[in-house]
Amino acid sequence: MFYLSLGILILIIGASLYFKGRSFVFKYLFIGTIILVFGFFCYQSYQQYQIWSQNELSKHLLPPYISIGYFIFYTLMRFFGPYLISLAAAILFLFSAKILNKKYEERFFYSEEYYLGALAIFLAGHPGWLFYLIFLIVIYLLIHLYSSFIIRNSSQRVSLYHLWIATAIFVIILSKWLQDLSLWGLLKI
Repeated sequence: MFYLSLGILILIIGASLYFKGRSFVFKYLFIGTIILVFGFFCYQSYQQYQIWSQNELSKHLLPPYISIGYFIFYTLMRFFGPYLISLAAAILFLFSAKILNKKYEERFFYSEEYYLGALAIFLAGHPGWLFYLIFLIVIYLLIHLYSSFIIRNSSQRVSLYHLWIATAIFVIILSKWLQDLSLWGLLKI
């Protein structure tokens, strides 16, 4: 999943440069990414079933020896679970960002940023999306402080347009080391 997420995010960077201002493209990319990721997990589940069915010991974890419910629960927790949680967080972000942006007269986000943020949250997985949001907020605050105090241009809008995906790539790469933290283990399902 590491390389699939990075590959998708790199393609999204290219799309964000080429399709700027066309939010419908990013909506379809978000939906397509969800389908691709969960399709990949279905394929992994199929492979897991095949491996277990060919092993003398693990075949007893499959029907007819035991209910299929155990295998479904195993694949749900092993493959789907972290991305179902991050998908819920991404959808929550998507709708709340749209509502807040509309309430404050389109002050915070460009129209395609909703989907860029949701894609980044989804592909960071769980608990990676929590670290992603922390890094994104810290980077935004640093840029905002730099803009306000160093450049002394507080009236200019500070956009996260190019940081949504770049920060997600950073967190996904960093997740190899973040997994060693005890906090990561506590948050993981």
